[in-house]
Amino acid sequence: MSKITTFYKAPRYLFRKHNILSMLKDKPEIKSFLDVGCGAGELACTLAEKGMKGFAVDFSEDAIEVANEMRDSRGINKSNLQFKLGGLEHVSGKKYDLVSCFEVLEHVKNDKKLLKELASHSKKYVLISVPAKQRLFDSSDKSVGHFRRYEKPSLIRMIDDANLDIVKFVNYGYPFTDIVRVGRKAVFNNRLRKNKNESMNNRSKDSGINPVKLPKALTKFDIEKAIVPFYYMSRAFNSYDLSEGYLVLCKKK
Repeated sequence: MSKITTFYKAPRYLFRKHNILSMLKDKPEIKSFLDVGCGAGELACTLAEKGMKGFAVDFSEDAIEVANEMRDSRGINKSNLQFKLGGLEHVSGKKYDLVSCFEVLEHVKNDKKLLKELASHSKKYVLISVPAKQRLFDSSDKSVGHFRRYEKPSLIRMIDDANLDIVKFVNYGYPFTDIVRVGRKAVFNNRLRKNKNESMNNRSKDSGINPVKLPKALTKFDIEKAIVPFYYMSRAFNSYDLSEGYLVLCKKK
């Protein structure tokens, strides 16, 4: 059976996705994008369907396989969206209107260096998402290879050091993603016991698709339409530092 059938859009992912689409909807100048750490590629596929030409990379063989299957199943031409196994070595010297990097910086020891490298490949915009608040660091972070969570002031300083200005800073998903997190923590406690001897690199690779395996019956349901009303409700809290996730659209100085 194709691995793509095991991919599901988790609630936290969907809150992030719809905030991203909202941020980009009034940016018609974005014609090309580079997605670093694309995971299963669902968001890259969505951006390609909206007319952007994309190039996406990930270090996980499984993630790239799923991403290629997803692109083909959605009828997206390879000339409009390419997935490559690896990292920024594939785009040396190239620049894109938008460089995106979602849930990746926390997996990297030298996150400041990576953010500067991302900015170097951007013509104008950089869009990142990271988990928020170090006090929330727990088994759900450890089991997928996170080195840290982020505090808003230090994240703002890191963005400034990368020679980027903030266009919009969103604390997405509150209170719904925080509610889901309570149940997710228990599941990840069990996952951490199973992969405690795995390297940080392997844990990170596993996180790109769906690190928690749900029963097959549940993965058949697409909950996106059901989540959208809650997304609109959560937007009332986006400007407050309440959620467990940060999403930041930046532009080059």
